[in-house]
Amino acid sequence: MVAHVCHGQFFYIDDQESKYWLQTNFSSFNKSDIFPSNKWLTYGINKNIRQKEGHSFGAFIHLKNQNNLKGIIQKSDYIGNGLLSAYRYTSPHIEIMNTMFFTDDVNNAERGFVRTIKNVTMYTNQAYLKVNNQSDKFNYSLKIGRDFITVGHSFNSNLFISDFSRPFDQFTLHAELGKLNALFSVIELDTIMDHNRYLYIHSFGYKSKKLSITVGESVLASGVSKPINIQFLNPFSFWAWENLGSTTKGLNAFLYAGITWLPINGLRIYGETIIDDINFHQDDAFYLNRFGYLIGVQRTGFPFESSNLWIEYSNVLHQVYQSYHPTHIYTHRGFPIGHFLGNDFINIKIHYSQLMQFGKIKPIIDISYLMDGANGLETRFDNPWETEEGEFLKDYIPPTHPSPPVTTWIESEVGAEIKIGIAAYLTITAHYQLKSMEKASVTDMGIGIRFWSYFQLPFNK
Repeated sequence: MVAHVCHGQFFYIDDQESKYWLQTNFSSFNKSDIFPSNKWLTYGINKNIRQKEGHSFGAFIHLKNQNNLKGIIQKSDYIGNGLLSAYRYTSPHIEIMNTMFFTDDVNNAERGFVRTIKNVTMYTNQAYLKVNNQSDKFNYSLKIGRDFITVGHSFNSNLFISDFSRPFDQFTLHAELGKLNALFSVIELDTIMDHNRYLYIHSFGYKSKKLSITVGESVLASGVSKPINIQFLNPFSFWAWENLGSTTKGLNAFLYAGITWLPINGLRIYGETIIDDINFHQDDAFYLNRFGYLIGVQRTGFPFESSNLWIEYSNVLHQVYQSYHPTHIYTHRGFPIGHFLGNDFINIKIHYSQLMQFGKIKPIIDISYLMDGANGLETRFDNPWETEEGEFLKDYIPPTHPSPPVTTWIESEVGAEIKIGIAAYLTITAHYQLKSMEKASVTDMGIGIRFWSYFQLPFNK
């Protein structure tokens, strides 16, 4: 698992599964390692969209039918039905990327700025300039524009910075020095209640052949006509420790830590934790601590040579990713920046896949058990442990976790991804869902179809 990623390609094709399988199966994070020929290596090469140096033009087409699964989501589900145009220029030290999404249904453009002209809805998905330089020991890159950022170790969804939200308008510095790496980013989020919102992120990592550790912090600051905070442009200052638990400074601060260990070939163990608030003020009030965590394990090469199995448990308390002011919510354009399920939940996710027919067919099994509380991100932050005068209620009894009434979702999706062309894939699945709350339950079953294809235009130079 790579802790810091700035996507510069169509991550919707989910070619990263090949990369993670290779890392785990051969127990190595080293980029310089040359893995022996195998099905997953071939699968990754075939699926990865590669643009040669210079100018490159292309079009990505995505089609799917609607499903109501809550705890199971594929990368391709992050974009609606439509066409994504792509222009990319690359040279040894410069990369320019622009992708625009077009659709004939405004409901497919929910992650972007919507503008409709003659029944065609469009928005800019990615648009950035990246400058990089490399030496034997020190590598760095500067990026300005709109692109994805992920920081984390999860297979299902990172707690700190995931790719579930739309791409961010950002200024990002990423550097590597031997086994050490760092990321610093300033992001402009969407405006809420006439408040400008900015997200400041920095993280530091250590990566050896078998161990990857990441620590990070972020601050979400908001205000009417608020400019960028100069103090948060200092990547060597520890912002969160000074502001964690703050209720009056117009911001929400987070601390993060993640680790991945590859003890032997074919085994990966990983975990993450995020802290939104620490109780420094009241005794016997552990419920005032707001945090989330996840643990996971991946096993490759068993029972079959190309088998890929991982199990992940995630638990996020209610009011994590929120604060007293509604503009401090950890979302961008209504989508969570952290875990895609938001908060107030417990989830167990199981994924299995393998490759057949030289990697042209990938059977898939996904199972999710989700306990979804009643006080998710859609519930406004409140403080029932205090009186109207702000006095602490010592006899306050907090709700259980997840907050009742709890909705339980048991879901499964079984099918296969089939390579039907040079850069064309069709995924057909059967899904099952059992939704239960108190004594009532509802069952849903259906067929899922996902299709994507990338066309490299012939006039590339």
